[in-house]
Formats: sequence, structure tokens, C-alpha cells
Amino acid sequence: MVRSVLPPFGVTLEARRNQWLLLGAVVLVLAFVADALFGGHYRIAFDGGDVLRELEALGQWGQLSSLIIVGVVLCRMQPARWRRLLDLGLAAGLVSLVVLLVKFCVGRLRPVHELPFVFDGWLIRIGEAPEALGSYDIASMPSSHTSAAVVLSLFVTLLWPRLAWFAVVMALLVAFSRVIFVAHWAADVVMGALIGIFLGYPIIRGFWGVRLLDALWIRFVDRNAVPALPEVIREERRRLVRSNG
Repeated sequence: MVRSVLPPFGVTLEARRNQWLLLGAVVLVLAFVADALFGGHYRIAFDGGDVLRELEALGQWGQLSSLIIVGVVLCRMQPARWRRLLDLGLAAGLVSLVVLLVKFCVGRLRPVHELPFVFDGWLIRIGEAPEALGSYDIASMPSSHTSAAVVLSLFVTLLWPRLAWFAVVMALLVAFSRVIFVAHWAADVVMGALIGIFLGYPIIRGFWGVRLLDALWIRFVDRNAVPALPEVIREERRRLVRSNG
């Protein structure tokens, strides 16, 4: 049933899965090269004002406030699809957890320290890191903002294919803002994006949030309950046909 619901983005991604993985690896390597060449000097000078404030605001795409806004829009405009928010919530939660663990395991310093190749986490020990590297605020790789933005953009793209361009632009804005504001190295945002795509996509695409609630409900609340997944998939099929039409 799940395979019968495949939006255009899913067709593009799944048709050349290995090629996308290879491209992601190449982009990550190139990002490390850029980090070595430019160090922490990616910053674009802003004089402040409205432009800076707008970029900072757009850079919160994928964070809690934007998740709530998208959720409210979905529930008000297409209430029959509200269960898809379970997939978004599960994807956002698991991606955030993985990013947190990777941050501490890698232990890369943020660009403000101008040491692009100091990794001093739980698993990796390269270079001599300053004190207090265990602080979450100091750990840089991967970018949690970028991974969160990618998850929300994936959700928007899969549910509303006609908004794919908007979702891509928003994710790119977040990624670039993290670099030009010297919050992350280029490789950090690439790594965050890859985690968001390759972990968030199968959760949203596979209705894993809906499946999980079905399993928990039947296991702990009502053993005779009818799973919601078939109804959710029927609604997604209907929406997909309408979108393609």
C-alpha cells in the first residue's frame, strides 16, 4: 500500500538512489575542501537592519515555530490528512536525536575558533580542542538547523508537490545562512542535509509515524482497533491523483 503512494519527488529520489548517495559523498568532500581553503571566512558583511532580521527569521525554517505553523495549516486546510503530522513529528524527532549524537561523537569546533580540522568528540580525537568542547553550543558538525529545515522541506514537498520549489529554496536559505553567519562550516550543513534527507525521507515516505501510533494503540489501548494506515493511504492516493490532474 505504501509503495502505491509515490509523489514526483519520491520518483526522482528513488529511481537513482545510489547516484544520489554518491553525489552526497562528493559534495561533502568538496565542502571539506572549501573549509580548508576559506577557513572561517565565509561571512558576508551585513550592516544590520531589515535584511539581516529577515535572513535570521527565515533561518528558523524547520524549528518548532515553523513546524507548528505548517501543522496548523494542514489541519485547517486538509483536516483528513492530520495524521501525516505523526510522520513529520517522528522524522523531526529522530533526526534531531541523531544529529545531537553525531555532534558529540565528532566534536568539531565551530568556525569562530578558526580551526576547521579539530575533531575531539567521544569517538574522534584529532587535534587539541579548547576546553569545554563537551558543550552543545561549541559542537559544530552536523548543522541541526539544516537537518531540521530539510525534514520540513521534505514533508512539504511530499505532501504538496507544487510547493517543491518553495521548500527547496527555504532549505537552501537555512543552509547558506548557517555558513554566512559563521555558525557552521560548509561541511556541517552538507552533513546535516544528508542526515535530514536519508533519515527523514524514508520515515515520511513510509508513513512510519502513522504506523507507530497504530502499533502502540493496538498494543496498549484497543487490541481490536482498525489500523488507520489504510485510510491515510487512500487519502494520500486521492490527493496525489488530484495533484497530478
